[in-house]
Amino acid sequence: MSAMLCGCNESSVENLLSPPKLLDEQNELYSELVKSVGQNVKLKYPQSGDYRSPFVIYNLDDEPGEEALVFYESKNTSAGESSLRLKIFDKTDGKFEAVYDLACAGSEVESISFPKLSEKGTTNMIVRYTLLNQAEKAFSVYSYEDRTPTELYSSPYVCLDVFDINGDGVDELITVNYDKQTQTSTAMMFTDGENGFEKLSQTNLYSGAGDYMRVTEGKLDEKTSALFLDYSKGGGVSGTDVVYCASNQLLCPVGVGSTTLLPNIQRVTNDYMAEIFCYDIDGDGFIEVPNTKLLPGYETVNRSEQLYAMEWYTVAYSKFSLEYYSYVSSKYSFALIFPSRWLGVVTAVADFANNEIAFIYYDEQIGLDLENAQEIMRIRAVDKDDKEGLEKAKELMFLGETDETYYCMEQQSGKLALTESELKNCFKML
Repeated sequence: MSAMLCGCNESSVENLLSPPKLLDEQNELYSELVKSVGQNVKLKYPQSGDYRSPFVIYNLDDEPGEEALVFYESKNTSAGESSLRLKIFDKTDGKFEAVYDLACAGSEVESISFPKLSEKGTTNMIVRYTLLNQAEKAFSVYSYEDRTPTELYSSPYVCLDVFDINGDGVDELITVNYDKQTQTSTAMMFTDGENGFEKLSQTNLYSGAGDYMRVTEGKLDEKTSALFLDYSKGGGVSGTDVVYCASNQLLCPVGVGSTTLLPNIQRVTNDYMAEIFCYDIDGDGFIEVPNTKLLPGYETVNRSEQLYAMEWYTVAYSKFSLEYYSYVSSKYSFALIFPSRWLGVVTAVADFANNEIAFIYYDEQIGLDLENAQEIMRIRAVDKDDKEGLEKAKELMFLGETDETYYCMEQQSGKLALTESELKNCFKML
């Protein structure tokens, strides 16, 4: 819900708030809010997460009866106070009563969540904010007892996730902070344990990224959980930080630009290559990290038109290890993993007029000239709404299909041709 309610009466609240089953409670809460702080308020909506209403109903203290949380902006704050507020209501004898007014650490509410970060199973409350410039973020962690919230920790952050990363059966809070002066990023792990809320471990991330696009919870192997943090460095450059835990210590595998001897595992984008995130490319249940590398023959082509191979790395023994070399089509949403005999001798050429990607033997003298190159195979992606194209495609070898796209191929014979079993293992629909 994106509408903002500003200084409105109860009938306007009734018309705009949802879902319908909560209207009575929401109207009651809004009336109590107005009684408590006056008419000059504007309700604030969390921008992401599971709770998108300014009215959040949750049992914070696990005692009988629920609490209600209402985000609002007050025009009556003193100088230096935050105008973004959180009013907490407790239900007594079936009626909500305002019990606490909390100043928030930002200008907009990003999200609110209620993880259990303790073996005791008590509920924590995490509120994430964006600041005035909308580019910076902060979060606060609270406990709630005796009708009073207690702030356990507050900090700026660029990335945040709640995940059982150390395998102890209890979720931990993992955050990433970025230092603009040193251009370094640091991952930290927190728990609410016997010693109260505390930081268990931290580690530097080799990428030094200050902006993360996506967080993926996954595994490195059967025993090791990890967070895969896809970042952007701007200018069409992105990559993935990996954070995992051993002996209750956060670790980041060696290899992401950590030394001059190890390559930077990262990706570039252009007109032909859209953003690719970390992905379980082989379907084994473990996440691989992608890295772009120019396909043979594209070294002197304009960057906007270059085609790249996608290398896929796994993490083993605290290091990145190359697992697969492939071509990934962002436009047609498929990947083709190259067999070992293709490495260094096969490249790809886009034939967008026919919705095809051609794979050719690369000869420096011929270059990327499709008319004269030794062609190995072509993969065609056909929109299922294209009836004529679909009929022609069904004359070729079938590779797979989705609800929208039919994939087929035409292959020449020779030692570089793929066998049926290779095709089954190497072609992936994304």
